[in-house]
Amino acid sequence: MKEEAINKKDVKSRKIGDFMSDTEDFTWGIKQEDSLSSDVKIVFQKEFAVYEFNRQCLYYFFTNHYYTGTDKIELIWSYKKDCLPEKSIFTASNTKNKPPKAGDKFCEYELVNDSVIHVKYNFEEWAKEINSITRDSIFPKYLYLEKNRK
Repeated sequence: MKEEAINKKDVKSRKIGDFMSDTEDFTWGIKQEDSLSSDVKIVFQKEFAVYEFNRQCLYYFFTNHYYTGTDKIELIWSYKKDCLPEKSIFTASNTKNKPPKAGDKFCEYELVNDSVIHVKYNFEEWAKEINSITRDSIFPKYLYLEKNRK
């Protein structure tokens, strides 16, 4: 599915909050052709998002879920990491664009339909720069619901 083919006006039968759970994992990933080395996955729990770069590197970001005419999850730049190979990309000091600081509202996730999430970055240029530096889609524009992931 191409980005331009995704229509945000599709009929939504579910809310993004329906995919937040502490007991059931709804795993969201990127299209494989968008990624060279990472296998980025995100699972939304009630108070945080588990951001998985690979099976050995997880970041836990605090989130806010709100419904005020729109149904969105906001990711707060405040995280705890659990990585075997140390990932220092978030603390890269050689970026040209302003990086997020602890407590910043980094991005918003909005449900496009029952299987696609659109991501809007408040630090869009920095996210693009990190994707370019890593030659990967660490910060994708769209996430896709995966089925039967173990």
